[in-house]
Amino acid sequence: MEDMEIDGTEAQPYVLIETGNLPITVGNRPIYTNGRYISKSTPTPLKSTKTGVVYDRRMRYHANIHEEEHHPEDPSRISSIQSMFKAAGCLEKMIPINAREVTKDEVRLVHTDEHWDFVAKTSALSEAQLGKVADDYNSIYVNKETALSARLSCGGVIELCKAVARGDVTNGFANVRPPGHHAEINEPMGFCFFNNVAVAAQCLKRDLKIEKVFILDWDIHHGNGTQKAFYNDPNVVYCSIHRYDNANFYPGDPQAGHTHVGNGPAKGKTINIPWPRPGMHDSDYIYAFNKVVMPIAYEFDPDIVIVSAGFDAAEGDPIGENHVTPAAFGHMTHMLKSLAAGKLVLALEGGYNLDSISNSALACVKVLLGEHPAKLGPIKPSQECVETIYQVIRVQSRYWSCLKPIYIDSAEEKVPGKLVIDIMDMVKLFRTRYLFSKLKMVPAPLAPERLANRFTDLVCCSNDLHCKDVIIFFVHDMADYRADTCATSNLTNLATSYMSDSVYQYIETIINQSYGIVDVDVPPPTNDTQKTDLHDLKDLLIFLWDHFVDYANPKKVVIIGAGRGCRSLMHCINDRDTMIMRSTACVIMVPGNNDPVPTIAKKGDIVNWYFENSLVLLPENHPFWTKKGVKKDSGKCIPVKGLNNMSIHDKLHILRQDIIDYFLQRLTDFIPPRQ
Repeated sequence: MEDMEIDGTEAQPYVLIETGNLPITVGNRPIYTNGRYISKSTPTPLKSTKTGVVYDRRMRYHANIHEEEHHPEDPSRISSIQSMFKAAGCLEKMIPINAREVTKDEVRLVHTDEHWDFVAKTSALSEAQLGKVADDYNSIYVNKETALSARLSCGGVIELCKAVARGDVTNGFANVRPPGHHAEINEPMGFCFFNNVAVAAQCLKRDLKIEKVFILDWDIHHGNGTQKAFYNDPNVVYCSIHRYDNANFYPGDPQAGHTHVGNGPAKGKTINIPWPRPGMHDSDYIYAFNKVVMPIAYEFDPDIVIVSAGFDAAEGDPIGENHVTPAAFGHMTHMLKSLAAGKLVLALEGGYNLDSISNSALACVKVLLGEHPAKLGPIKPSQECVETIYQVIRVQSRYWSCLKPIYIDSAEEKVPGKLVIDIMDMVKLFRTRYLFSKLKMVPAPLAPERLANRFTDLVCCSNDLHCKDVIIFFVHDMADYRADTCATSNLTNLATSYMSDSVYQYIETIINQSYGIVDVDVPPPTNDTQKTDLHDLKDLLIFLWDHFVDYANPKKVVIIGAGRGCRSLMHCINDRDTMIMRSTACVIMVPGNNDPVPTIAKKGDIVNWYFENSLVLLPENHPFWTKKGVKKDSGKCIPVKGLNNMSIHDKLHILRQDIIDYFLQRLTDFIPPRQ
């Protein structure tokens, strides 16, 4: 009896509300007379919002029998949410929709016959056989009630979507499990068996002739199954905001990256917004909505919006590790309500902290019922968010007129009759010429051919390096190139675009001190060099140390790394540790904003030496400061105010005097061992 009360139906069974049972408001055309409008009758109020809800306790029967430990996809997820709806007084305002079992005919719109048979047969398996099935597949558990729960979950989403599409209800929340967005055409995975949202969307198209469906997936995991279901369908947009971590976060599918956009006529209908790390906040999600999700959704102009509403991006979720608040989920729901004449369905996917999912779902339902979302603080997206959205727009601008500027790949420009030169090549040639004309520095000859092809004109050194008692080995990112682009294309206004190189100030000071310098300009990786980039750079730095720095036999050396070169520079230190300890006065590192702080890989004297003779300058918001038990192998790390989210060259500009003063003092104090 208590379970029935949680259902919110006062022990009454769920019934499907028919269209004709709801009040319909009919407006009256006003009459214009004597210079004013008058109504023929009493004005009728606006039609009130009707919000449906799907819930069936039988979906709780799917439970884990294979492990003694608690499984995150717990049956109490949906009962906890339902209890929250009831406690907040929302259930009494919602219209229950029957969660019937999905049919084989409906499932076959997305999945294979074999997949349907596989799920159905699990109800007849022994416990040992069920355990073997779970082991054979990716992140699922199975019991004898799994098939029933999966059919109810999928059928419930279908019924709610149809009720919204017909106008029986305005919007709704499907409080269902098991979830669905990982389920592929012929394979269950990631706690999912039938792809609830994908099957529901196909049913709408077939049965109700719905033309255009917009699916938003805000679950922390990419909905690989949903993406594949519609990758060739130009009438369904699948847009996912998920944690990606360079394809290292579940499901670990490279097709979750932002460059995967759909196929053939459906290009642009798949939109992936892949976060590069955990720890994303409200501002990041709202920024993504404002910049990508809503502009595309308005241009697509869907007939209905379905949300794969996982709440594992919520604050407190142990798997997602993001920090999205209930207020932000409410705001996202509020924005989506403006689409498709308000026809909006939220279908539960993941979310594994009961408090987080319950409060987040409640915030969404309150908005569905007509309440305003709670107030958010100032929207200040992280640098990683802004960069991710920029990359998404670069790709999607080809397919959506609302996204500008349109990015044009240089490969498309390389046609007969056109001279096409990469800006990176122009910048490095100019810099080499400038350093020679102003400071008499010369390009360093490189070998073998592999390094010469990759790094020619990126390494310059003093023309009298062999005569210097002090050599500075400086490895840094290429200069910032700040381009003023046109609003509707990526054409550059040359008159207001410029290169900003803070390293020149250092080089000038070093030359004026009569020191020698080996300067390495580290280029960003390209599609052609991505796989070998770190290996090539490590080999380059070892070559330069052996054939230029150490070969010149200076009395004192200072090593400076800034940006992407820090990691490869540390490889060089690990590889040439004895020689480097003998002659190096200090090592200075300025890693990128989210680059890992490089560490000494060996044990022994090198660890203590590096800690005593290093200075690692980090912004206060660098991920390094969230780690526990920091060790000496990271060097002497110092937080610096005012560096948050800056480019490497902006950091070097601010830190210039501190870095120069530091290495000048260390050179003064350093007593080289006798040769």
